[in-house]
Amino acid sequence: MTSQEMDDLLCLLTAVIIADKHTYAQEIQALLREMAKLQSILNVEPVWSEAKILMWYELNKSDVRNQALGPYLKSWLYERVNRLASTENKSAILEAMRQIALADGEIHVSERALMVLTARQWVLYPLSDGPS
Repeated sequence: MTSQEMDDLLCLLTAVIIADKHTYAQEIQALLREMAKLQSILNVEPVWSEAKILMWYELNKSDVRNQALGPYLKSWLYERVNRLASTENKSAILEAMRQIALADGEIHVSERALMVLTARQWVLYPLSDGPS
């Protein structure tokens, strides 16, 4: 996975955290947990540490917030989703988005919208809302 693809992946996952305009500790923990899973599934080398992921999050959350809550969300989102289109196991990325959205106990309509737009762009279908 290139550094651009890793950046795009983290943008997608961070956008899910930001989508409901609330950030909960459970969502940050879910981000770390899901990134660990994805790095294994997607064979990311070198593996990013939790500290590096948290640093990326802190440095980029404002930019992601401005884009994810702004008027050009779709174009911003599709640019990232399209760059990840050749990634194997895109369903694992969608599942990570779902797990982060569920971390606070419910999937907000804005979180669902991000997952649906991503799934449609990849011609996948969103996963169920139930616990895994």
